[in-house]
Order: sequence, then structure tokens, then C-alpha cells
Amino acid sequence: MDHPLWESCGFGENTIADRLRLIELDQEGMEASGRKLHDHIIAPNVDAIVDRFYGSLLRIDEFNRIVDGPSTAASLRESQKRYLLGLGIDFHTREYFENRLQIGSVHQRVGVPQSLYQCAFHRLQSLLIEYIPPAIRDDGPAFAELLRFILKITALDMSLAVESYCSGKVSDLTKSLETERDETVRLRQLAVTDWLTNLRNHSYSKRCLGAALERTKTEMSPLCVIMADLDHFKEINDAHGHLVGDKILQIAARRMLSGARADDEICRYGGEEFLFILHKTNITEGEEVAERVRTHINSDAMNSHDAQLMVTISLGVAQARDGDTVDALIERADRALYAAKRAGRDCVRLA
Repeated sequence: MDHPLWESCGFGENTIADRLRLIELDQEGMEASGRKLHDHIIAPNVDAIVDRFYGSLLRIDEFNRIVDGPSTAASLRESQKRYLLGLGIDFHTREYFENRLQIGSVHQRVGVPQSLYQCAFHRLQSLLIEYIPPAIRDDGPAFAELLRFILKITALDMSLAVESYCSGKVSDLTKSLETERDETVRLRQLAVTDWLTNLRNHSYSKRCLGAALERTKTEMSPLCVIMADLDHFKEINDAHGHLVGDKILQIAARRMLSGARADDEICRYGGEEFLFILHKTNITEGEEVAERVRTHINSDAMNSHDAQLMVTISLGVAQARDGDTVDALIERADRALYAAKRAGRDCVRLA
């Protein structure tokens, strides 16, 4: 649930009192001045003040671009009227602060420029002062007291509106940056992910294996790779079509993930060929992983577009040696893979 704006903007009882003290609205008689403003200026003249206020705004091209029709203008007039009728009444309460903060937030959301918004407050101040009745205007102390209150209460309202306006801008900017950051992460993921199987792609596999080989030199830990190839995959495509073939690749990828360990990297190397990078793994452990993957692949028929197909896989395992390059290690695993093919497929062979 969203927090009230007064809470989101950090206004508790103490900070409300601090703001009133800063603008000198905590002095004795301020609430009586608010009632006088309402009774003698706003209530008798609210329609005239609103008409003149919007009449001046409608002469500004920037405002007319925001107000897209008579209905919007009428709605704004009603909102302004409600705002004026509450101006200076119970200004020490959370409700008053919340209402004024909401005004700034709404103006920010609809795209009113802050400069126009702040200048409009000056126009409102001028109109309120202009409508001070002669009976008060002719009484020097009473006029000075009411004038000071008008300046102070409009300063309070503007400070709250600008505060929530800027807070909304910052919030929008933060969300925009988060969205951009998320999109950057997503694009980076796409750049290293195979679109069909959701495994890592060929280019990632080479970079990852290169980095893994470097780590084995410094950590003195073993490293294995597995080259794996689905058996008779061309025949599946030829007999059932590429849609079925694509589905088989997706099912196979999921079964490979379930057969491998959490830290093993599995990449679609190309077509129906896959490369496993097994960190901190010797040849014996690598063979165990390969066997587990093999049995996961052929454990059940794969169902795709009304076709039920038993699929097998051949795998070749190679352990990194001192001085190995990425290509040299992959080549040894590839030779082991073809040894598995020559041995009748659906088996594991070691380099």
C-alpha cells in the first residue's frame, strides 16, 4: 500500500512544526488570520478569483498545450476552487500538508513545468491581495497582518507543492534508471544466451572456457569439458520437421540441466552439439557427470507435436592439461565424442 505523501516526504509532527516555524506560521493569531482570509476574501470572491487566475494562465501558450480542451479547463477550475476554499484553514494539520503535497505531485505527473507552476503562485498572491476589502485595507494594522498571512500561507503551500513536485521528478528518474539498468542486464543476458534452449551460446562458451583455463593455472585445480551431440538428430528433423526438432532440443536442454551439477556451465555449441564446462572437476568426476546426463536424456520418450521419440546422446570428456588452449581442449573432447559415435552412440568416451 502506498504511503501518504506527507509520510513519504518525511513530514511527521516535529517536521510539520519545524516548517510552520520556518515560515513564521506558528505565531499567535495565525489561525484567526486564516479564518479572516477565508471569510472576507476567498468565500465572497472565489469564482471571480478563479476566473481571473485561469484567464491569466490561458494567455500562456505553455499552459494551453497542457490543457487539451474545455472539459480539462473546467475540471482544473473546480480543483482550484476547492483549493482556495481550504487555503489557510487548519494549516497545522497533516491533512492540510497532505493536500498541498498532492497538488504538487499531480502537477508533476501531468507535466506542468515547475517554472510555470511557481509563477502561478505569484499571480494567486496578487489576486488575493487585490481582493482585500476596503474595510480591512483602510485599517493599517489589520491590513498589514492579513497581508503578512497571505504571503506566509502561499509560501507554505508553494514550498510543499514544490517539495512533492521535485520528489516526483526524482522518483521518476530513479525508476527510469532502474528500468534502463534492468534493460541493460536483459540485453547482456540475451547476448550470451541461446534463443532456443536458453542455455549459454557459442561465443559465451569460448570466453567462459578461456577464463576457466586461466583460473586453473592460478588455483591449480582440475578442469574438464564435455562435448555432447544428440544422436541421429538430422533424421529427426528430416522425418518430423524443424518444429519437432526445436522442441527436442529444448527438452534435451532441460534434461541436461537436471543431470548436471549446479555450478556446471552448459552451452549450446552449435546445432545439436553442446559443450559442458566442469569447474574443479577431474576426468573421473567428469565421466560421472557425462553418464548422468546420458541417462537423463534417454530416460523417457520426448513428446513433441504428437511425436513420441526416444532420443540418445553421445558424449566425450577431456581434462585440461598444462599449456592447453581453448581450441586444443575442445578438440580433444571432440575426438572423444567421435569415439563415442564410432562405438555405437549413446555412450561416454574419455580423451
